Amino acid sequence: MTLSLPSIDFNTKSMFFKKWKRDDKLIKGPLGNLEPLRSQKSILPQLLVVPMLSFDKELYRLGYGGGYYDKSINILKNYFKKKGKVFITIGLAYSIQEEIKIPRENHDMSLDCIITEKEVLYNFSKKKLEKVL
Repeated sequence: MTLSLPSIDFNTKSMFFKKWKRDDKLIKGPLGNLEPLRSQKSILPQLLVVPMLSFDKELYRLGYGGGYYDKSINILKNYFKKKGKVFITIGLAYSIQEEIKIPRENHDMSLDCIITEKEVLYNFSKKKLEKVL
């Protein structure tokens, strides 16, 4: 399995993913996040761990603004669907971050799974997960 970390292109308002290993140097990105060097190889992840401020039982999340993850999730879902491959999104949160309903717009993407310290919410089969792992 290859790991990657997101890199932000602030000019195009897009996010891409760069191959990453534990000893690789990270640089500060335009939004203050640590990113792999631009020279690292770009990859398309089949499993994406997505950050969030809050979530609901319908697997929607409130992000940090900008729509970087929603845009990337949409692109990656379509890409892997065309290739006949599986793509899974997982959110990690604390149960206290759960809301009754997250406000959403047309471009907002639901996740496949949200894991908290109390429960696992998911919308996929075990076979789908096994295809990725």
